[in-house]
Amino acid sequence: MTTTTDWKRRLRKLGHYELSRPQRRTPSGLAAKYGGVSAPKLGRIKQISSTGLYLFTEERWPVDEVISMTLQREGPQESLSALQIDVQARVASHGKDGVGFGFVLPAGMDSNLWEILVRNADTPKETEHTSFMFRLVRTVLFLCRLCPSGAQEAIQLLGGELDGSRTLSAIAIALKAEKVLAGEPDAGSMHAHPQIVASILKDGSWSNDDFMQQLWSGLLASSCTVEGTDESNRDFIELLVQVTKTQGQILVAGCKKANEPTFGIDGEPLKEIIITPDEMIQITGNYDLYRNATDVAYLFNSELLKKVFDFTTYLPKDSFNITPSSLGLELFKICRGS
Repeated sequence: MTTTTDWKRRLRKLGHYELSRPQRRTPSGLAAKYGGVSAPKLGRIKQISSTGLYLFTEERWPVDEVISMTLQREGPQESLSALQIDVQARVASHGKDGVGFGFVLPAGMDSNLWEILVRNADTPKETEHTSFMFRLVRTVLFLCRLCPSGAQEAIQLLGGELDGSRTLSAIAIALKAEKVLAGEPDAGSMHAHPQIVASILKDGSWSNDDFMQQLWSGLLASSCTVEGTDESNRDFIELLVQVTKTQGQILVAGCKKANEPTFGIDGEPLKEIIITPDEMIQITGNYDLYRNATDVAYLFNSELLKKVFDFTTYLPKDSFNITPSSLGLELFKICRGS
């Protein structure tokens, strides 16, 4: 079994090593789901290699037809959410008991790396290592789909520049963004600028909590277009990387309270968003109101809130003004994947 260290070494050498002969194996823990969301079917895999698989099935699709399928661990359905890999496969041949497929890998996906991915994902028991393998496979495939001609920079972050904790954060951001994009009608044709993707994963990987990772994943999803050349979110990357979790919680709370019917011509809310100290504590989980006020002041200085906290006195405050600015509202919208 390939260790995490071996993985990083392989990712760093992406595109610089020779393709070995594909090895056919009888899978020990993999199955294939096909047939779409409405009527999915699960088939056993007779053989699998880096180039394709043979599936036990009564279906007989035409030769050369491309089928969407999901490789997944065999086991209880409720435990499979993170142990699935969506792939495309082209019908290559018909047999007495099934169909042979050739994998259709996205542009930029190295075949030798795919061989290692398939081999490591196919293990008899579910372990923490197996779960990591599946998530890494899905991340690499997702990045290749987003950046068909330039995914290497983003992929190599996972094998070189980032330590273990940041690698897990980057993977989490990518997979959350994949989930956001899955709901878009043209998700299959969405692409992103390679440098934008790499910057989001690199800067966002410092965030190890779900709240901030959600914001980064929304930023990644909103960076995707059919053309894949949009760089307009670059300023928002530089802005979000300087926002802490508590500051993000305050900004998001203010933006959620600023509902659309109260927006003015310039996009800013017509009414001010005023909250009590108890409401602030509920938002941030921080009972230090002076620290909360410091975060409000930071958001104002970053032009994300309209008014600064009054520091002219140390007397306890009975309210906080968290009215977002037009820039704050735009950042909120972008980080929701819009």
